[in-house]
Amino acid sequence: TPDEAMTLVWYYTISANHVKIHALSNWAINMEPKQKEKNPFPAQNSLVTTIYNYFGYTTFATFYPGWKKVGLLSKDWDSDAFIQTIDHGIEKSVFAHPLIREVAQYSEFVDFHVKLRPIFMKEFAKVKGKYFPGCHGEALFVGTIIHSLDHTRMDWNLEDPLWLDVTHPEYGKMAELGRIVKVGFVGDLPGLVFHKRYKGSKHPFYEKIYAEASKLNQKLADCMDTCIVK
Repeated sequence: TPDEAMTLVWYYTISANHVKIHALSNWAINMEPKQKEKNPFPAQNSLVTTIYNYFGYTTFATFYPGWKKVGLLSKDWDSDAFIQTIDHGIEKSVFAHPLIREVAQYSEFVDFHVKLRPIFMKEFAKVKGKYFPGCHGEALFVGTIIHSLDHTRMDWNLEDPLWLDVTHPEYGKMAELGRIVKVGFVGDLPGLVFHKRYKGSKHPFYEKIYAEASKLNQKLADCMDTCIVK
């Protein structure tokens, strides 16, 4: 049914699929002392990404007892099952997708990424040694732009967490966790005391990419983050 499909797609997105982006982002990190001194903003982005990846994988399951206590999760929800789903997704890696361009005509999301990626990689190659030594360009593109916009579109697509049916006999537990993730882990975090957008970063590379992205799709460009922080 449509309800079942929604729960399955959402659970796959938040578990086995989205985590691949987090894993790839680790190859775009540099927090060495010299990097902190010469490029404080990219180094800060690396620090935030590292700690948030730690939160997402290592500490996420520690919230389960509290969620069970207040009735958000079933008492027999096994946190190891979710970790196993994450591990399965990471182990399967990213399959080759050369035909993705054929989807661009039907999706503004795909169209944006397909057109922005070569621009990003070209500009990154110019400044890698100056701003991002030791970082992989593809990982930086995935860990910043694709990651933040994956969250953005997830938030837009599932307007109401109650669309996920927690009463379903087979997929109810997926829906339970899906509701929690939608409410607490998908949208932008309030109260951040540091800058985390490409827009307004005042950094030459990020501002250049934002300017080019804005020509393609202003709405999506405004949501691009410079680090993993949700």
